[in-house]
Amino acid sequence: MSAGTTPALAPNGLATRRVPRYKLAVPLDLTVLRSGIPDRIPGRTLEIGEGGVGVVVASRLLLGESVRVEFLLPHMTTPVRATAVVRYEHQRSFGLQFLRLPEDQQQIIRYWTRCEGEVLLSGRKPLATQATAALETSGFEPAYAGEAALFRTLDHSFKRPTPRWQRILVAAAPVLLLAGAMGWWQWQRGWATLEDTSTASTMPVPQVRVPAELMQQKIRHKVMPEYPDAARQAHIQGTVLLDAIINTDGTVSQLKVISGPTPLTRAAADAVRWWKYEPYLLNGQPAVVDTTIVMDFRLSN
Repeated sequence: MSAGTTPALAPNGLATRRVPRYKLAVPLDLTVLRSGIPDRIPGRTLEIGEGGVGVVVASRLLLGESVRVEFLLPHMTTPVRATAVVRYEHQRSFGLQFLRLPEDQQQIIRYWTRCEGEVLLSGRKPLATQATAALETSGFEPAYAGEAALFRTLDHSFKRPTPRWQRILVAAAPVLLLAGAMGWWQWQRGWATLEDTSTASTMPVPQVRVPAELMQQKIRHKVMPEYPDAARQAHIQGTVLLDAIINTDGTVSQLKVISGPTPLTRAAADAVRWWKYEPYLLNGQPAVVDTTIVMDFRLSN
């Protein structure tokens, strides 16, 4: 990886950089809200800084459009989830500026860029050299490389409108303002709904303790364990007790061994992870279940 800085137009028209940026090629999940409907678009990052990220995605983005982005920085365990606005476009790449970035997300990006900067200063091999090399050989350019040319093009087109267009714009200004206000209100309402849904999905759900006998009746998909050869040859048998957490969708999320012969507990846990239950309802709503699973290992079986 190599460091750069966020471009800005200098008086002579050349692009300058003020904030360090680092080349980064990792998968990206992007969501754009159009007509109140969220549309998920896959893509890949090109470079990143504390204020924004350069990306290439599978669909065209519009300048000024707000998007949601999610990606995982190399060597980090918590993904970056941020709202951003499309600021620049150059060929197949776009420059996104972060908006409403929570403090914990800022710390993730700040920590990673600081570590990457230390790697570059020490002369060691960057963290993602192979991915970046593959990206550079594909012909992609940095997301902000064409900013100066883009602004010059826009400036040229807006400074020289024809008188006819001026008259049309003046006459249509009240209608455009009204339509823009309505569109802005609908757009904000759509984002609020999307954010409420995202927040609701992370809210804790009730967890209840359910007897093993009752949850046994709700099993919809059951995988039987394989008797370990070492345990069979050693004539080891017995009962394995597992403490299990069942998600609201009926999948097994956590397992903890309570008791049982050590050579058999691994086989029991490997099988139970594939089990699927009918969701347990509490007051008509799916709930997380804490239950016990009993599994007998007998050589006669």
